[in-house]
Amino acid sequence: MENLEIIILTTIVSILFVVFFVLMYKEFSKMEKEEYTYNPNVKRYGRDGIYNLLERLFDDETKSKSQKAKLFKTIDRTIADMESDGMYFSEDIKEKLEKEREELFCEYSGLPSPKAYERDDQL
Repeated sequence: MENLEIIILTTIVSILFVVFFVLMYKEFSKMEKEEYTYNPNVKRYGRDGIYNLLERLFDDETKSKSQKAKLFKTIDRTIADMESDGMYFSEDIKEKLEKEREELFCEYSGLPSPKAYERDDQL
């Protein structure tokens, strides 16, 4: 009786596997008998939901071209914000950072160049 906990746990897991396989078999047999029908009224989430939202916004005839352009710019800025973690740099700073990156890393291997070690010694 010292292994009673293991026996109970094993029994529960086995029963859950059997239930899972029975329900999976029922769904597959249902799919063989009935065809899939697209229901446009079903709520969509994730990427599909965003795509449907943007499609409705840009297909709307009541919005002017300037409003659509402003909306597109806002969406583009939001996506760029998500990609850059909310950090904005001017073009001068971007060019300076790119030059520093070229100086510090070998263009072929991506490993730090000897200049990077010299620079660390100076700091």
